[in-house]
Amino acid sequence: MKAALAYAHRNRGRFVEEIAELAAIPSVSSDRPQARRAATWLAARLRRAGLGVRIVDTPGNPLVVGGWGRRPDRPTVVLYGHYDVRPAGDLRQWRTPPFQPVVHNGFMLGRGVSDDKGQLLAHVAAVESWLRGGGTLPVNVRLLLDGEEEVGSPHLAGFLDRWGVTPSVAVISDTAMHSPSVPALTVSLRGVVRLAVTVRRPGTDLHSGTYGGRVVDPGRQLCRLIASLRVHGTSMTISRLRAGRGDGVLAAEASARLEFRLSPGVSPDAVIRSLRRSVAGVEGASARVVLARPPVRVPRTGWAIDAARVASRHGFGHEPVFQGSGGGIAAAGLFADRGIPVLLLGFAVPDNRMHAPNERLSLAAFARSVDTCIALLPALADRRPPAPPHRQAARLTPALSPRDRSAAPVPGLSPDFDRRTRRNPPRAPTRRSKSG
Repeated sequence: MKAALAYAHRNRGRFVEEIAELAAIPSVSSDRPQARRAATWLAARLRRAGLGVRIVDTPGNPLVVGGWGRRPDRPTVVLYGHYDVRPAGDLRQWRTPPFQPVVHNGFMLGRGVSDDKGQLLAHVAAVESWLRGGGTLPVNVRLLLDGEEEVGSPHLAGFLDRWGVTPSVAVISDTAMHSPSVPALTVSLRGVVRLAVTVRRPGTDLHSGTYGGRVVDPGRQLCRLIASLRVHGTSMTISRLRAGRGDGVLAAEASARLEFRLSPGVSPDAVIRSLRRSVAGVEGASARVVLARPPVRVPRTGWAIDAARVASRHGFGHEPVFQGSGGGIAAAGLFADRGIPVLLLGFAVPDNRMHAPNERLSLAAFARSVDTCIALLPALADRRPPAPPHRQAARLTPALSPRDRSAAPVPGLSPDFDRRTRRNPPRAPTRRSKSG
């Protein structure tokens, strides 16, 4: 591990620059060309780290899968992250352009630097440090990088069902620390129900002066409906609201998008039934479920938790604190549903401003997170029994297209790995001025 840590410390500046490069790509979930651009960038980055790589197309944004596996007797660790980001929102509230990352007072500012590009690149840096610094990895590794986490990962379940890999553990770094210097293990995530509600009366838009007070106003009906909604164990956010078409017009239709966050123990089905009963009581109202995802609980004990505690002590000098998160991660539930242990080990500082203007990443926390990720892999190897004999090493590395094979330096799978590595070494750190 000493060689891996030494490599990481020598390349720390480059690792930070790479966060800025990736965060400069405006890979908002709905922007498919930019999402593809980010996926292509990540595929190249994983190849430079020493992984076999493939880009998996879906009906939405692609998944990027990287793999290294030479130890069939060792656990297979999936490192999950996502490269899609939320829209920047009101640009007037940003101190700097959201997709032109800058460093200021020890923080990098930019959309996606914490959620989740900086956190996923901590794992990439750790894997590269093991392979380039030490020449091997203590576990079999798969990186699974999602382009649709911010919209509920609608195509991830299908991929997991077809993947043909049974991970020993899934590590997800997409949550917050307890404090800027104390890491946290998240043990619960809230669920979510998103609902599209519409209220419509017969006919067309009307003159508000002529018909106001004489016919039903869908906008007022919708507002009354929203104000009446009460579901135990949830919080509600109005994410979209359209209730008119301008002055002087009595609109025939009003609509809203509602989001309910569910506390642990609350069933999405029960929430949906309650909401539908309320909607049914309003004339002309209808509702459509856009997304339903249950809460997730993670055990506080187990071999993976023990490994994370060891790694956290190494990287931060502190035991991790157990805490819940108000957010949700679809992948966590999908892995848990398949019987795969989930480790939610996040590295964003508490005031990271995810989903808000001036999102930021602590560079000090990032440096410690890379050390933690480096220490996590041998800690997992030491605490997990050897894999059963029937698990095949060939299934631990992604199937590569001919084009990918020619570029992917995977030890043990590519006979000319050493020659190609000498010809294309990882690029050296470069200096870059930082404003802000």
